Amino acid sequence: MRVLVLSDLYPPATRGGYEVECHDVVEHLRALGHQVVVLTSTWRADRAPADPRVLRRLPWTGEGVRRETLLAPLHSARATRVARAALDEVRPDAIYVWNAGGVPSTALRVLQLHGAPLLVRVCEYWFGHVYSGDQFTGHLQAPAPGVRGLWDRAMAVAARVVPPLRVDLAAPRPAAVCWNSAFVKERAPAPPQFAVVHGAIVIPSNARTLELDAIPRAPVAGRVLFVGRLGKTKGAQTVIRALGVLEREHGVRAELHAVGDGSPQERATLEALAREHGVADRVTFTGPLRGAAFAAEVTAASAWCVPSVWDEPAPLTCTEAALCRVPAVFSRVGGIPEMFEDGAQALFHEREDERGCAAAIADCLAGGPAVQARVEAALARGRELSFGPYLEAMDRFLNEGIAALRAR
Repeated sequence: MRVLVLSDLYPPATRGGYEVECHDVVEHLRALGHQVVVLTSTWRADRAPADPRVLRRLPWTGEGVRRETLLAPLHSARATRVARAALDEVRPDAIYVWNAGGVPSTALRVLQLHGAPLLVRVCEYWFGHVYSGDQFTGHLQAPAPGVRGLWDRAMAVAARVVPPLRVDLAAPRPAAVCWNSAFVKERAPAPPQFAVVHGAIVIPSNARTLELDAIPRAPVAGRVLFVGRLGKTKGAQTVIRALGVLEREHGVRAELHAVGDGSPQERATLEALAREHGVADRVTFTGPLRGAAFAAEVTAASAWCVPSVWDEPAPLTCTEAALCRVPAVFSRVGGIPEMFEDGAQALFHEREDERGCAAAIADCLAGGPAVQARVEAALARGRELSFGPYLEAMDRFLNEGIAALRAR
């Protein structure tokens, strides 16, 4: 089967785990014998190796700055031409949309109108507003009155007179849609241009169970692990504040190892916060780690915190913590409560709640039968969410979705 995949980003040009997840599924489909071509954006295309199976041609519009808004008609026209050329080149038997939030939505609409079975994997919230929130098509809805609507009306004129911008946005088209959590499905339901004939929920994973299971455990007393970007959304600031609370209210002097990438400004902000709370000597920023260096951090961890501040759809690091057999502390946001059971498999705290986070960490660091029982239950759940079962679930979605679309 010839499959055309649309993803606004694709490795090695990535900003998060969902692009890696897309790559894993693409490689899996290729291993099954399918001919898969990926249509993606030009973002960091100069850093990517040449690959005839990856078409890095779509304009990247993910920044959302004013300059991009003014250029939106040009980007949208180009995206239309690129999408049509890709369809002519690939002649797909199926179209698999992974993420279209960072490219002009006209490209997605061209693929929708093609007629091949359309499958959509929704890993983030772009899907619910893919057309209404776009920098071009969003202005083609009801124009604002008066001066505020001048740009809306100008875009409507462009859509009528510029051939590449004449894209029908009205008629719904059948699609099979797979959300990565029930939370995301509720927050990003199918827009009116999609008639969902088959739906599914599959929690994501790129966790190779055997690789993580093989990491030895030799916990260092009081060692807390954070894995993620240093930006505010991932919540490292909550754990830093929690270190101070741990000492003041629980009599526990813990240390934090923060593993992940971040800008110099993000790191400086966290370092200043650590000084403010009197824990600067107990916070280590390792930068991003892989292989043996990452395994060494996991080996030594006595607790693993995922204190996300934003509504994470289904963060992969939660499954990694479970499979690595480290007592886990998660924030109660987004789709995380669907992944693991509070109290039985992990301990949860509220968003940006350093006192709740500190109490959960203190429980993990104390050890004992209850903590070990949670670790074992989380490991069993992590295996359910690991890479093999995930790929099987995605295969079912693909096969059942195409069958439903063809039957229609």
